[in-house]
Parts: sequence; C-alpha cells; structure tokens
Amino acid sequence: MKDSRLRGIIALAVVTIVAFGVIYGSRILVKDENGGADNGGKVEEELPGAIDVQGAEGIISAREITDDSGNVTAYSVVAKAKGFAPPTNPVTWEIIFEPDAKTIREVKIVSHGETEGYGAKMEEESYLAQFKGMSAENGSEIDAISGATMTTEAIRKLVSNAYNFISNYAANK
Repeated sequence: MKDSRLRGIIALAVVTIVAFGVIYGSRILVKDENGGADNGGKVEEELPGAIDVQGAEGIISAREITDDSGNVTAYSVVAKAKGFAPPTNPVTWEIIFEPDAKTIREVKIVSHGETEGYGAKMEEESYLAQFKGMSAENGSEIDAISGATMTTEAIRKLVSNAYNFISNYAANK
C-alpha cells in the first residue's frame, strides 16, 4: 500500500515538473522584439493613425480616424481609471470624439470588474446614451450611477483624462 502511494507521489511530481518545463519553455518563446520582455502572448499591432500616449495619465491608446483623403473624421481614445473593483481590473472605455476633439460621438466599454446591480449598470444603453453629443469639457455633467459612487468617479476621471489628452493633441497638431 505504501509502495503504491509513493509511486503515485513520484508520478505526480514528475508530471508537475514536466508541466512546469513546458510552460516555462513556451514563455521563453513568447518574447517581444523590445528587449525580450514577455507581453503575455499578445500581439500588438499599431493601428492606423496611432498617437503616442507615453506618459499620459490613464490613457492606454489613441488614434486619429481619417477618411480616404486623410482628413480627420474622429479621434478614438482608450482610457482607464480605478473604480470599485481591484486596481487590476479598472474601468476601461473607448471614447470616440468628433473632429473638434471636444464632443463625444460614442463610448464603448472595453472592460471592467464592477459589481453587478451597481457599477455594472454602466453597461445599460440608457446610461451610455447620455454621452452621445455631450461636451467632454465638463465631466460633472455625467450622471451618477446610484449606489456606485466609485464607479461614477472612475467614469468621470477617464472621460476627463481622455478629453484633456485629445484636446491638447488636436490643439497642438
């Protein structure tokens, strides 16, 4: 009986070591070209019209959306801010601005970890509809989500950060 238990433990140890080796080996193969840092297996492509966002608070990416003639028809900014959920799961939205870089055309939720029935109410079309045509200059106009103060503040912050970034970019281009 003890002998079969020992064999089972040894077999489990061998399987664990082999699995660890396979995982570690595959991580070595998934390196990016920038100094070999692991990017979690994601392949990042630069989108057409990409804008450098390095150093911008809460901004993940931004780009100009252009027509066939190269005229800017909109700006897209992906921004994040900490809501109620843990910092590893921030509220992340894509905000599409009109060419004036002030008026919101549309918002899209990229991800969030907010609580169902509270912060997750941001997903409701009735809530998202308020942003269409809104001037992003005054984030205090954004309706609060009842029972979700931290989520509301995160949304106001990410919209404000996106507006400040893109309006400064458009003004200085």
